[in-house]
Amino acid sequence: MKDVAVTLFDLSEPFVREHVVRCEACKHTLRTPESRAAGIGPECAARLGLAPRKPLRITGVPRGWNCEGQIDLLEEEG
Repeated sequence: MKDVAVTLFDLSEPFVREHVVRCEACKHTLRTPESRAAGIGPECAARLGLAPRKPLRITGVPRGWNCEGQIDLLEEEG
């Protein structure tokens, strides 16, 4: 039986495909590195309902504060 590698989430940085200079949808020239990485311009992406890739930011809990139920994975049990 062959081992099959499955990628659940692509968390790598988007690469810029330098050879892609035209939008796959409308064939207009792509000007930004983000558009070139996606292969589609921002207007076409919005029209097709494709959301731009944005970094995830978790907020709501100040750093250094303990939360109810929080455990320290580095703390040794004694």
